[in-house]
Amino acid sequence: MRIDPRHLEQLSVIVDAGTLQGAADQIGTSQPALSRMIRTLESRVGAALFEPKRRPLRPTPLGRELASQGRTILIARERSVELVDQGQKGFFGVLKIGAPPFLCERLVSEAIVGFLARRPAIRVDLVPDYFPGLYQRLFHNQIDIILGPAKSADPGNSDLLFEPLFEDTNVIVCRAAHPLLTREIDDNALSEMAWVGHSDRSMLRHDMETALRLMGVRNIRFAFQSESAGAVLELVRRSDYLTILPRYAVRADLTDGLAILPIGLPTAEQTIAMMSLADRDETKLVVEFKGHLRRYVSDRFAA
Repeated sequence: MRIDPRHLEQLSVIVDAGTLQGAADQIGTSQPALSRMIRTLESRVGAALFEPKRRPLRPTPLGRELASQGRTILIARERSVELVDQGQKGFFGVLKIGAPPFLCERLVSEAIVGFLARRPAIRVDLVPDYFPGLYQRLFHNQIDIILGPAKSADPGNSDLLFEPLFEDTNVIVCRAAHPLLTREIDDNALSEMAWVGHSDRSMLRHDMETALRLMGVRNIRFAFQSESAGAVLELVRRSDYLTILPRYAVRADLTDGLAILPIGLPTAEQTIAMMSLADRDETKLVVEFKGHLRRYVSDRFAA
């Protein structure tokens, strides 16, 4: 025996309304149409669904149970429509973003907070890695967007869609009360310092060593190195070690306990970009996040 789910939905409305006319007004149909539906359903189940000659309508135990099932179907259908609507607006689903550790630690994670606040039904997966690993994940559909220095990839790569976000440069970073902040800094001073380094897989590690050698620091002594952005920041914050970081990784108001040494590095500015696969149709959620990130970056660097 098969029962039309729509009949169960209508039955639940009738039971809740208490009258056929009240239910008809809610559903947008007529009282005779609902009367015919009840007779059809009673014939199908072989039993009465309402006690005879009772006003307001009083369901039998079977009628009450079938109405409960109809109510569940009605709620599920309404929820499905709501989810589809949320998905079309970019408010539902899973968004997967990949970025180097320091972008994850600072700019990207901060931008995600505001994005999630307006979309409680979504989930964001943030994957910290370096470009080769991120590109493999992107190519195998394991992430949706890469955020990072455009120089990490070939901007002429026809597989990738590049969208510049902002220009940045590397700086020498120390703790906020570091002794070098109050004295003249020369090549000898930098050569005497111990440094916190980055992963051998990191473009930042290469940039750091190149810049220091161009400044005359020949024997770079690394006291610590890690792939963890949090660990690097904590070591610098709690010691006299120096490191080189992207400028965006240091808060301008010094609330993170870090400072930038007033000495320029012989390195050019770099473009931080969003990268995605050129031949992949972007979901509404991806499009929404890209727009959100553009606005976030614009507001942050305008402040």
